[in-house]
Amino acid sequence: MFQANRRSTLKLLGGAALTVAALPVLSHSVAAQDDLVVPNSLQNFKRGTIHSMHPEQRSFTIIWEDLGRVKMKAADLVTNFGSLKVGQIVDVHWYDYMDFLIAPKTPASVARAAEMKKQNARLVGIPGAQERIILWEMDGMTTKIDKATNTIFLINASGGEPDKPSPDSGEVIQMPPVVTAQGKAALAALGPGQQLVTVWSRQTAIKVTIIR
Repeated sequence: MFQANRRSTLKLLGGAALTVAALPVLSHSVAAQDDLVVPNSLQNFKRGTIHSMHPEQRSFTIIWEDLGRVKMKAADLVTNFGSLKVGQIVDVHWYDYMDFLIAPKTPASVARAAEMKKQNARLVGIPGAQERIILWEMDGMTTKIDKATNTIFLINASGGEPDKPSPDSGEVIQMPPVVTAQGKAALAALGPGQQLVTVWSRQTAIKVTIIR
């Protein structure tokens, strides 16, 4: 997921850090053995056109009429991945981004992010899925908090979605909207100029039907 997807959801913007606000709470429980799940509420179903294929990453970029280009991982449930081709019109059943951790950057939160990425997440109510949903991390300083849209803007310090090219250090990245109650509580305490650790699930297709 990265370059095409970030231009639609993780958007590059200019900006600079301002003042430091109160530190937020963690957006997720820090228990070591949490069962990390992506709920059914993040399911989507949409028709689009395949723009590019990335077999080495088992991912593809699709163009939606209303969302632009989005790159997503094909889960093991997409058994016809080898039949997908550029230019095909397809119906895609997929899960959207989810915030798993939004926290001040401390040794504890950095360690927690690493634990989450090792564990990854599972889908709720999807039988037969063997592959877990990839979690990815992006850390950096906040430049803007849009509480109307539950969106954080970060100066990227490290990490990024597991695609190439990754964003450069120092780029200002518009993160996906925060969707969890814990994440929104953390967002409410945020302001510009704070060093954060964030962890998110990757957009993941679980079924792709070729239309033509």
